[in-house]
Amino acid sequence: MVKRLTLLLLGSLILTLPGCAGSKSPSASAAPADVSGTWMGGTVTGTRAITMQLRQTGSNVTGTLAGAGAADGPITGVIGGDTMQLSAERTAFAPRVVVRGDLMRGELDGVPMDLVRLGSPAQSSR
Repeated sequence: MVKRLTLLLLGSLILTLPGCAGSKSPSASAAPADVSGTWMGGTVTGTRAITMQLRQTGSNVTGTLAGAGAADGPITGVIGGDTMQLSAERTAFAPRVVVRGDLMRGELDGVPMDLVRLGSPAQSSR
């Protein structure tokens, strides 16, 4: 009984120590998702068809946007992990999108939008 209790206490102590049992430090962050390429889709209401051409260098993104109305044209963004914050040069356009592989989801003027990357990231960056 004492041996079992000792093993349980040691096991719980190891799990709570920083750096043990595969725990990550709070300052560790995931590498940014790759968003380079052509993305197409639209709002879930079907009111807008959207195309984005994106090029990524590290966590910085540049590109062009078509189909978003006043925000059409050059865009920039910053990506951390799987979340990207976009902005347009000419308007207050600033959607935040979440990237999961070749799928991107966010909102445009309060309406949910879904975009799909055409081709793979390696093909798109050539």
